[in-house]
Amino acid sequence: MKTLCIRCILWVFSVLFFQFAAQAQVAPATQQTTVSPVITIDKEKQKKPKVKKKWKFAVDIDAGFANPGNADVSDVFKGGLNASAGVKTAFLKNKLWVRPLAGLKYYFKDANLGETQREAFRTWKAGVEFQYNAFTKGKFSFFPLLKVDQNWSVNQFTKITDEKTTTPAFTTTDKVLTGSGFSFDAGIMVVRSGDLYVKLDYEYYKPEMTVNPDLVREMLAAGIIIQEKKVYNCSSINLSVGVNLNFKK
Repeated sequence: MKTLCIRCILWVFSVLFFQFAAQAQVAPATQQTTVSPVITIDKEKQKKPKVKKKWKFAVDIDAGFANPGNADVSDVFKGGLNASAGVKTAFLKNKLWVRPLAGLKYYFKDANLGETQREAFRTWKAGVEFQYNAFTKGKFSFFPLLKVDQNWSVNQFTKITDEKTTTPAFTTTDKVLTGSGFSFDAGIMVVRSGDLYVKLDYEYYKPEMTVNPDLVREMLAAGIIIQEKKVYNCSSINLSVGVNLNFKK
């Protein structure tokens, strides 16, 4: 009986030992813990990507007719040529255009002063023009414009032939009058489909012109006294047709 009890105890301990060993092999050796990385973003320190500003450029070239709006010039010349060219760039979402430019205004006619001569009144220009896209209707855009120019004007006579009919009134044929000054323009420009345009403006220009000293002496010898300097009203109304060349959008 005693032997049987001992055997039962040994058998129970054997079973418990094998069960404990089996559980030790099945249980995971280590417990893994997953930690999510924490990322802190400082929005204030983030740098915004730089966006390169896209400029828009165009070239305006126009030519047309200039009509003198005063007696100082219209008594001598009935009309002339007006032309300009310049590169312009856009501001305010392509509403305002600024156009540095160079231009020319040229009046001329044949004159018989004892010999056939050509009289010309030439003005070189350099300035800036402001064009504002007020509104668009269909294919047409309307631009009120303002312009300021520095002008260099010359009135001169040029011999065409050496044939003389009478004694010339004067022999000085170089630059008879010279002068310079600022001019101011205001008008409207109508652009069709962004390429062709018509421009109408009024130019206010009153330069002080200086008479050639040789002519003053020549006329004085003939008993005629003339002013050495005088302010002339060279204002005009200009009508031009031009083309707008966009080469970057």
